[in-house]
Amino acid sequence: MPKIKVHEKALAHLSRGLYRSPASALRELVSNAWDADATTVTINTNYPNFYQLSIEDDGTGFSKSDFEQLMQGGIGNSQKRPELKLINDRPVIGRFGIGMLGIAQICGAFVVTSKPKDGSEGFRARVQLFDRLKEKLDADDPDVVASYKAEAKQYPEEIYAGTYDFEEFDGSSARYGTRILADDLHPTFIKTFQESLTGSKPVPMDWSKAIEVISSKRSLQELGDYWRLLWELAAACPLPYLQADVLPEGLIALDHKRLKKYGFNVVIDGIELAKPVMLRNNPAGYTTHLIEEQRQKIYGRDLVFHGYIVVQEGVQLSPDEFRGIMIRIKDVAVGYYDTSMLDYRINEGPRSRWLTGEIYVSEGLEDALNIDRDSFNKFHPQYKALQRYTHNILQTSIFPKVYKQIEVRSEKRADEKQEAHQQHLKEVLKAHTGATVNLKRTLPADDEPSVQVTETARGYTLNLPPQEALKTRKNQRQLASAILAIFEMALREPGKEKQRNKFRELLLDLLDKW
Repeated sequence: MPKIKVHEKALAHLSRGLYRSPASALRELVSNAWDADATTVTINTNYPNFYQLSIEDDGTGFSKSDFEQLMQGGIGNSQKRPELKLINDRPVIGRFGIGMLGIAQICGAFVVTSKPKDGSEGFRARVQLFDRLKEKLDADDPDVVASYKAEAKQYPEEIYAGTYDFEEFDGSSARYGTRILADDLHPTFIKTFQESLTGSKPVPMDWSKAIEVISSKRSLQELGDYWRLLWELAAACPLPYLQADVLPEGLIALDHKRLKKYGFNVVIDGIELAKPVMLRNNPAGYTTHLIEEQRQKIYGRDLVFHGYIVVQEGVQLSPDEFRGIMIRIKDVAVGYYDTSMLDYRINEGPRSRWLTGEIYVSEGLEDALNIDRDSFNKFHPQYKALQRYTHNILQTSIFPKVYKQIEVRSEKRADEKQEAHQQHLKEVLKAHTGATVNLKRTLPADDEPSVQVTETARGYTLNLPPQEALKTRKNQRQLASAILAIFEMALREPGKEKQRNKFRELLLDLLDKW
C-alpha cells in the first residue's frame, strides 16, 4: 500500500512562523530547560534597549554531538522521552524539536553555548538563519532546498534553514547548563519594545507589586508590549503561584504546593516570575468550583485532568487577558486564557467576563496539540471530551450559582436601599417636627393603601402601606410610600396655605437625597 509523504518544506516554513508572540517562543526554551533538570532560567532582554536577548539555564546541558545531530536532521524529529526521570518528580514536557529555531521570529542569528554535567564535550556555536527563508523555499532555492533526485524519483529529504559554525569554547571556565544569546534581533522587535516603554510605568522588581499594577488595568495593552511579555511568560511557564491564597477557598493550594516542590524558577531582567493569578477582597464575593481529578477513557486512551473555575461576582476581571479558561498540559500553558470558554455556546452576558479558570491535564490531550503548542485540533476526541465536561459544569453548576448569587445580592441591595430610604424619611420628618418618628407597615382595615399618622407623647408613628399594595411600578413604590407619608404630615398643618408650603418643603427635602 503506497504511503503518504509530507513535504519537508512544511516544517521549514513553520520554523519561521510558529509562535504567535515572543513569550511563546521563550516558553519553549524554558520548557527545554525544565526537561534538562534546570532549577533556574535567567532571561535578559537588555531592557530598556532590547538590542540582544539571552536565556540561560543551570540544567544538564547537551553535548557537541547532540547539537550536531539536532542541526543535521534532528529539527522536528526529536521524540518524547517518557522513560526520562526528572528531578523532584517533574513530568516530562517533551518537545517537537523546533523550539530552538522558533527564536528565529525575533532574531536572524544566535549563539548557543552548552556545558553538559555528564562530562561529555561542550561547545559554543553560532547559528545563522537564512534571510527570506519562505521565499527561498517557495522558489526551490538550492541554498535551502536539496535538489530533486531524479534517478531515485525522490523528493528532497533535506531542507536547510541556515548555517552554524563552532567557535572557541573554554570548558574549564564555562558554567554547566545552556545559554542562548540572540544578538541579531530583528529591527521591528527592537523598535516595538522600545516604543512600548514610552509613557509606561517601570516594572517593580517585586512581581507581586507588578501584578497589582497589571490587575488595575483593563488590558495589558495599556501597559505595552514589555509588560505583556512578562505577563504572558509568567502565565505560560510551569511556575508556582505568588502564594497559596491568591484565589478564594484554597482553590490552588495543592497545585501551588506541587509546583513549589518542582524547584523551578524563571527570572527575567532580575524579576522572579510567578503565575499572574490573584483575586482578593471582592465585596460581592466569589462563586468557585474545584474540579477534582477526572479520569476518562477516550477510545482506549487515558485523559486525566483537574483544575478550578472561579467567578468574581459582579465585577469584570482585569486585565481582560485574565478572563476565560486556560488549559495546561504537563503544567505548561497551551496558548493563554480562552475567553470563549472552549467555545461555550450559551450567551451568559457580562457574567462570562467575571470568570477565570485553569485546567491541568496530566495525561492525554498531547495528540490534540497543534505544532505551535498554542492551540488545539478542536475535533480531536480527547479535546471534545474535555470540552463537554467543561461546558456541562458551566451550564449545570457554575452559572446557576452565579445567577443565584445575583438574586441574593439584588435582594440584599433592595433591603439596604429600603432601610436607607426609611431612615432618610424619618430624618426629614424629624427635622420639620422636632419629634421622633417611627415607621411601620401594615395594611389598614379598609384595605386602602393610605398612611395613618398617630401622635404620641414621644412623637409620631406612621403606619405605611405594604409596598405591594401600591399600584405603581415596583421601583417607584418606596418613593410613592414616602410621598404619601409627607402628604399626611403636611395635612396636619392648619390651613390650606400652610399645608401646601409644608408639603413643598418636605418633598424637596425628601428628594434632595433620595
